[in-house]
Amino acid sequence: MTGYAWTVSPGGVIASGQGTNNIQVTWPTPGAQTVTVNYANSNGCFAITPASLGVTVNGTPATAGTITGTATVCGGAQGVAYSVATISGALAYAWTLPAGATIASGANTNAITVNFAGNASSGNITVAGNNLCGNGTASPNFPLTVNALPAAGGTITGDASVCEGSANHVYSVPLIANATNYTWMLPAGTTVTSGQNSSMITVTFGSTAVSGNISVLGTNNCGSGTASPNFAVAVHAIPAAPVVTAVGNVLTSSTPTGNQWYYEGNAIAGATGQTYTVTHNTGYYSCEVTLYGCSSPVSNKVWVVMTGQQELQAGSFNIYPVPSDGRFTVSLVSQADDTFSISVYTDLGVRIREIRDIVVNGHADQLVDLRPAASGVYMVVISNSTSHIVKKVVVNR
Repeated sequence: MTGYAWTVSPGGVIASGQGTNNIQVTWPTPGAQTVTVNYANSNGCFAITPASLGVTVNGTPATAGTITGTATVCGGAQGVAYSVATISGALAYAWTLPAGATIASGANTNAITVNFAGNASSGNITVAGNNLCGNGTASPNFPLTVNALPAAGGTITGDASVCEGSANHVYSVPLIANATNYTWMLPAGTTVTSGQNSSMITVTFGSTAVSGNISVLGTNNCGSGTASPNFAVAVHAIPAAPVVTAVGNVLTSSTPTGNQWYYEGNAIAGATGQTYTVTHNTGYYSCEVTLYGCSSPVSNKVWVVMTGQQELQAGSFNIYPVPSDGRFTVSLVSQADDTFSISVYTDLGVRIREIRDIVVNGHADQLVDLRPAASGVYMVVISNSTSHIVKKVVVNR
């Protein structure tokens, strides 16, 4: 056959091949179209009826409409719904999501649910219709804000060893990203006295506090982050007050370790053994025990006379009136110039009054005023550089 004559419906354009048995057509317009052809034989006769082919020209999907759904979500949210109206000409739907967001259900449809990773990013959601001819124009951007969960808590700093009943222990953690509040976990028997919901707290360990771990995690409107590593705290009991016994001038504590010896309430340098030998200074001696940084109550007080020190002659000294209202006179007698001191102690060994540098040559009276001391029995120690005497006075107010 020769003389091929091709025609196409108005929705198409013959691009090449006219006059041959093979043409190429461009279809710029979708819809139902036709292609026809006639031809002649060697005698120049054309077919009575041209050959015809119906062609369906598919267009790309229509422009996608506006997406609906939740515009603000939390990192880690699951099953959040988004949808778009049906798109004309679409056989499938191509969704685009921010990093960290994945389609949980409804893929290739106009309604999906989305899972967000904890570290998902904010961004835009779009969708376009799709068919065999490709994607249509995508929807307008749907702005999405992803609020992140707080970051993991860092390393806690603070006191790792504390005493029962102690206060003002400070613990802190570096600022936690995205946290608006801080939740602290503490061992039983402890109380946050300041700084709750912040990165730095002050803690009191009660008398029933136990050893355990401290941890903290950040929180915000989206939930809680990962807790910090545990910070171990050892809570130590307050040692019992030691009992001091004396054999001569050798003092012994009932507690084998942690001792500190005191003279008249003042720590004796280097005196930390279980025993202490008094080599000078007549007076009251006591002991305190410290273990793991926790100090005991003070022991009983023991009166010790310095080795070689003699008592003054009692007849040379007098106290009157007895009893008194807290005011009394100490009468001092000396055959030569001498210097005396007067100290007054409670029955518990607490010194409440001291008068020094009383110079006597012959006879001298020294007024002592204990007011407002409570009624009771007090010990008056009169001493010079080498000797002492102890007398009792009664205060009756």
